[in-house]
Amino acid sequence: MNHSLKADRVGHGVLTAAKESYEAEGYCVVDNVYPPAELNVMETFFEDFKVQDYKAFGDYIGTDDGLADNHTVEFDDIDPSKELLRAMHPHRFSSQVKQWYLHPRIAQVLAFLLECPALAAQTMYYYKPPQSVGQGMHQDNFFLLSKPATCIATWTPLDDTDEENGCLKVVQGSHREEILCPPTKEGKKTSILDMVQKSNIVPICMKRGQTLFFSGQLIHGSEPNHSHTRSRRTFIGHYVDNMTENLAKFYHPVLDMQGNVVSHVAVDQSGGPCQDAGMLD
Repeated sequence: MNHSLKADRVGHGVLTAAKESYEAEGYCVVDNVYPPAELNVMETFFEDFKVQDYKAFGDYIGTDDGLADNHTVEFDDIDPSKELLRAMHPHRFSSQVKQWYLHPRIAQVLAFLLECPALAAQTMYYYKPPQSVGQGMHQDNFFLLSKPATCIATWTPLDDTDEENGCLKVVQGSHREEILCPPTKEGKKTSILDMVQKSNIVPICMKRGQTLFFSGQLIHGSEPNHSHTRSRRTFIGHYVDNMTENLAKFYHPVLDMQGNVVSHVAVDQSGGPCQDAGMLD
């Protein structure tokens, strides 16, 4: 199946093909959701964002006002060979990021895939420079705790991605699974990678400007960036449908796609099926 679906205007045929792929495999790739000019602005913005005095880097812990506490660090204090180099919730610091987060074409594709309007829960931006670490296999809804339906992610690279620079990898068919709880070995949590069939892991190689939409149940992660010259920068959004009743505290306040705070989504108090979720790692 061709997962790359042209979407200059996100026509009905594109949406239909995207939904077929999403339902069958838990993900789909749509071209040109963000026009090239917007990608250029996004690239420049996040390079400047690194040197601003924003509490968006490091161990981001959400507070009641939706900002961060003192677990955050300066961008230059993060060693990308040991830690993920990312901005958490940048839309809370910038109206420009919020516009990309709530982009009309993002909203249109999400509504078609979800069969109802989406609500917006989180943004992230990964810098992933050369020789930086990857991210272990996980399911997004392990952290978001969206109920009754799972969440959905958008993943837009600003660099061409492949296995050398740490493209996303997914476990085929895993979107049909329940949330998996990492097994404990010698008193420590291990990876859910130990629970999946390795032959089902496939790389999702993408071009700059394509957008991947994928289910919150889909097991995914990435290898380190082995390149010595190429980054793998990515703008990411997490969303839920507008019938969502519960969501982990870290993702509040929740917005509709017009940017208004919604009040009907409660803070999940359960800790999730594994009793230790609530923050996307």
